[in-house]
Amino acid sequence: MNPAPLLPEPLRRRALIGLTLTYFLSFGSMGIQLPFTALAMKHAGLGPAVIGSMWAARSLTGAFSPLAYGLVADRLGGARPLLLTALAAGVAVFAGLASFPTPTAAVLLFALFGCFANPANSLVDGMILTVLGPQASRYGRFRVAGTAGFGVSAVAVSVAIERGALSPAPSALFPICAALIAGAFVVVVVVVPAVPRPALTSFSGVSVALKNPLLGGLILAGSLLWASHAGYVSFLSPLAEAVGLPGTVGMAVAAAVVVEFVAMPLSPLLLRRVSPGTVLVACAAVGALRWWLTPWCTTPWTFALVNGLHGVSFGLFFVVIVGVIAQKVPPTLRQTSQGLLSSLSLGLGGVVGGVGVGAMLEAHLDVRVIWWSMAGIAVVVLVPVARRLR
Repeated sequence: MNPAPLLPEPLRRRALIGLTLTYFLSFGSMGIQLPFTALAMKHAGLGPAVIGSMWAARSLTGAFSPLAYGLVADRLGGARPLLLTALAAGVAVFAGLASFPTPTAAVLLFALFGCFANPANSLVDGMILTVLGPQASRYGRFRVAGTAGFGVSAVAVSVAIERGALSPAPSALFPICAALIAGAFVVVVVVVPAVPRPALTSFSGVSVALKNPLLGGLILAGSLLWASHAGYVSFLSPLAEAVGLPGTVGMAVAAAVVVEFVAMPLSPLLLRRVSPGTVLVACAAVGALRWWLTPWCTTPWTFALVNGLHGVSFGLFFVVIVGVIAQKVPPTLRQTSQGLLSSLSLGLGGVVGGVGVGAMLEAHLDVRVIWWSMAGIAVVVLVPVARRLR
């Protein structure tokens, strides 16, 4: 398979700088959305079932939009206009959430985010891989900028809330989310050039490429593993409170950021020694161990250390899957393949996990049951799937 030609060096450098900044700002917004949405909605008077429905609605609509955006981007031969559309939609949604935190409006706005804004990160993934060309194995070194943005915002907001400098209300948190996404929009407009590549001339090749059993297995494994992360990504704040550890979100995220900074850039070296399936088995085992240990954590430090494993159970798994898919599909299907990964792994997997954890919280189940259910998904379901990929 011939890699897409590289841009001229000055444009290539400019594109990598701009897309790296876009990762930082976009994931900075996610560093507030994921750990603190449940806390903000609880502050606004919404119950766990509604919060779970918000995430389920976002995941459900987000299960289709990245693939649709990817197909259009491949047909156009470039993703920049669609990336700007997705970022603008994200700004609008969080501006709306800051003003209308009623149950119906919250679910609807999260659904709109999944439909129109959710594809932003998979579009950046595809653009980075296109710019890197034959150096696509370096993807993790740039994606780690997203980890940095996530960690900085999550830790800063956690500290500010704990010290009483920032209210956990939607009207205080969501304008920051909107501002960070708006910053990413400005960076793309001002810094990121068009990243052209061969356009998809016929959709007939899509089904052939996506029937590859390795790709299908990787995406299925990612979907199941992400479902096991629902308690962490959607309900970390209330679950931490339930075990008597409020205010530990920032420490947990900081630990995860440190581990991701090591794991992501080292993924190419790891894959030269073991197969992708073996890596996924290891990620599942680490994830299961993490969820099993979490309810036993009785101090902020142990809670943070255990959840630092997120850098392996999610960070490592994601860059491995992205890199393998980038190697197995032609450049004309770059965005379609990354969109499919995002649609299924973070979309349908998120629906299953978000609805499940929301229902368990609404039923007032013991916190240990919730975490151990996540461990069960990682062990009982994912490991056999991953083993087939060896």
